[in-house]
Amino acid sequence: MADDWRERYLQLADRHEREAAQFEEAGKDFTRLITRLCVAVSGLDAGLDPHLERLRNVARTGKTDALLRQAGDLADDLMRASEDRVQPNLLQQLLQRAKLAQREQDEVMKLWAKAQTNPAKVDNKTLDRLTELLSKALDASAAPAAAETKSGGLLSRLVGKSPSDIGTPPNQALLELLQSIEWPNHLAEEVEEFRSALSGEAKRDAWVDVVRKISDLVLRAMEQAHVNAQTAETFLNELSERLLAFDQHMLDEGGRREESRESGKRLGEQMNSEVVSLSASVRDSVDLAQLQASVLGSLDRMHAHVRAHLDDENARREKAETEAGELRQQLNQLERDTFDLRREVAQTYQEAMCDALTGLPNRRAYDERIAQEFARWKRFGEPLALLVWDVDDFKKLNDTFGHKAGDRALAMVAKTLTTRLRETDFLARYGGEEFVLVFIGASPKDALKVADVMRQAIENIGLHSHGKPVKLTVSGGMSAFAEGDDPEKVFERADKALYDAKHQGKNRVVAN
Repeated sequence: MADDWRERYLQLADRHEREAAQFEEAGKDFTRLITRLCVAVSGLDAGLDPHLERLRNVARTGKTDALLRQAGDLADDLMRASEDRVQPNLLQQLLQRAKLAQREQDEVMKLWAKAQTNPAKVDNKTLDRLTELLSKALDASAAPAAAETKSGGLLSRLVGKSPSDIGTPPNQALLELLQSIEWPNHLAEEVEEFRSALSGEAKRDAWVDVVRKISDLVLRAMEQAHVNAQTAETFLNELSERLLAFDQHMLDEGGRREESRESGKRLGEQMNSEVVSLSASVRDSVDLAQLQASVLGSLDRMHAHVRAHLDDENARREKAETEAGELRQQLNQLERDTFDLRREVAQTYQEAMCDALTGLPNRRAYDERIAQEFARWKRFGEPLALLVWDVDDFKKLNDTFGHKAGDRALAMVAKTLTTRLRETDFLARYGGEEFVLVFIGASPKDALKVADVMRQAIENIGLHSHGKPVKLTVSGGMSAFAEGDDPEKVFERADKALYDAKHQGKNRVVAN
């Protein structure tokens, strides 16, 4: 029995080490997201850069509580200008030079003071009115007034910058960032709303509101990660307590066995003593009555010793059964909790490995699979090839027909490629409009034939948007694994072959 419990203990300990590692990996994913967002918006405002740097530094430590606090500070400062650079009197000068009516100037200063007092709780109505008034002031002001706002701060963030001030409009820069990040499935709808808000005829300062919403989204995600970590910590604490109870039960069981042995030993000594006494009585008795009394007395004492021993044994057995029953209930509950936790972790892991738009494995899943196939190739030497697909003129398609049409195109490409996969092959969305296909056990010649069939199928999809036909083609670059290769080298060769395919006219597959 002890061996069975010990084996169960070792299995549980191993299982929860793996689950703890998976939760830790999820936390790292959130940290990477925070870091990428910080990098993306760094440089847009010098006043925010120190906050972003502190947030990145905290993210590197992996301390969730500190990260949440620092992220909260950043959220408060997203709509706050540096007081060292933008003082109310400077704003007043701008408004006066713009010849804004006194009533409107007073309203701007009132709204500005309200925003400065508690930026995190400013309602949208207030911000919209302040934006309207400041935009009016900027339109009416001369070039010197425009120069005063060029350095940034809350004013420039509210009304945006002109395309001449920056290389890429903020809306477009943020849109490209959103497209480059592999968002979890449960965030797909919110991210799509962000993209819609930044696309088409969006206001030039639409990115301000989107950044604020992304900040809220990240904070919620971090809070959820914190809750998940607390749940896991609570579970592991309960596990530790129950394992300690199990350990104590085993110690008590050993003590009871020792007490039982001691009790049996005492009973043997007592019975032996009574037998010796009885023998002496038989020898020394002078008549039958005395002998009868001696024998009966010895038998009574023996019966008392045996009864006491049996009572002790029954008490120990009942106590052991009660403790074992309680322990079984605790372990059954632990198994149920473990099953629930394992199911949640498995679901989270599955979502983390899947692309929300196409349903294909994502970049993370590809990295894991290519490492496995590379190890198998090194061991067995079976043919292995890598093909990188890229949708031709995808940016033009997005700009012309909209991002929803682009998303539909990516989904159709994924479906078309999937239906023509061999059972052994692996397809993933690498990122953006790129897909990566691993041919397992196929010669380069056979892989090229399959790839060309896929290319032709995509060319004949017949995509339409708003009643207009949309030309949809893909280019591919392929490379096979050879002696001395690793996945990075092969991917670089395939990527170069893809570049050659684009250079040669697109809608083709080139091997390298």
